[in-house]
Amino acid sequence: MNIKLNIDEKITSIEGFSLSSPYGDGNVYGQPKGVKSLGFIEVKSESGISGFGETYSGIYSPELVSPITNYLSNFIIGNKLDSLDFLDKLNHIPFIGHSGIIQSVISGIELAVLDLIGKIEEKPVYSLFHNEENKEINCYYSGGSVAFSADQVEEDIIKMKSLGFNSFKMRVGLQDWDKDLQRVSRANQVLKSDKLMVDAIMGTLSNKWSIKQAITKIKDLEKYNIDWIEEPLGPSDLSDYKKLCEVSNVPIAMGEAYSGYLHFKEIASNNYADIIQVDATHSMGFRNLVDYSNKTTKNKATHVWGSTISFFANATLALLSKNIKIHEFPSVEFQISNDIVKEQVKIKDGKLLISDYPGFGVEINDQIKNKYKYVENSGYKA
Repeated sequence: MNIKLNIDEKITSIEGFSLSSPYGDGNVYGQPKGVKSLGFIEVKSESGISGFGETYSGIYSPELVSPITNYLSNFIIGNKLDSLDFLDKLNHIPFIGHSGIIQSVISGIELAVLDLIGKIEEKPVYSLFHNEENKEINCYYSGGSVAFSADQVEEDIIKMKSLGFNSFKMRVGLQDWDKDLQRVSRANQVLKSDKLMVDAIMGTLSNKWSIKQAITKIKDLEKYNIDWIEEPLGPSDLSDYKKLCEVSNVPIAMGEAYSGYLHFKEIASNNYADIIQVDATHSMGFRNLVDYSNKTTKNKATHVWGSTISFFANATLALLSKNIKIHEFPSVEFQISNDIVKEQVKIKDGKLLISDYPGFGVEINDQIKNKYKYVENSGYKA
């Protein structure tokens, strides 16, 4: 998807950096230092305005965001903002530009450039593409930590309802399966008519289900009327995903583990999933994701597990994409998210009303960088 630009400014600098934020109660599964580290990109133009993006890779390898961005700066600094062709060229760096962590950082760079353009034009990013009046997006509350007890899952759902959501996702796969089924059963009872999704997080957990185990466990989940089972297999098992889709009575969701266009093309064309999850901070680049979503008719959902930059960038993606049906809201609070956003997230009747602030409505100043200095060795560890 292209946007019309008439900006007579060049990019003068780009910086990749990681920050560490207090996260939940500090005792969250996978966070060894009690904080969550996030990877950001800052792009500046000649007028001194800064645009900000986020790369999902920063959660897992925060130390690499800066050097990779520094390498890619050679392709970016000095380019005029009257065209985004220079961003497209990044995807064609031989052997390394197509997927993986390089693509994840490229996605963050594109978001930073779009945020910059929105601020220069004094428009929200979505209006750079169209001016439709509808700005509401269906959202679901993504919680139910894999380490939670059934009682804690119930408490999480009560909190969800108080915040205006009516769709809930919980994690399974770490505890004994009987305990996981008790947790899902409790969620189903408390939610009543509200929607329930289950995430097996096999892209994250080290002890992954085989296809035989996945089939058996999904059978166990059928009676709970869940909307989807997410990542029931490891991300390398693409051919098994196809087999699973053919026999499962529960819709299969996946996609967050992939960053390159070729993976997503294969998922759509070979029916490896019923719901494809896309992430503007990680996969393909924002404009390519919009095109992909609109050209492939399969249902899609956003994947969000970062700051409010990630949340609003993916909300904008959902707004522009006719096949993205629902948007993820991470339940565990990042303290930094409240500090960098211009307008707090507002949910009513399960819907987000996206703001009109220029760019993505975020700002990371020096005070915030100092407040949330990166904590070494704070990347995710299972």
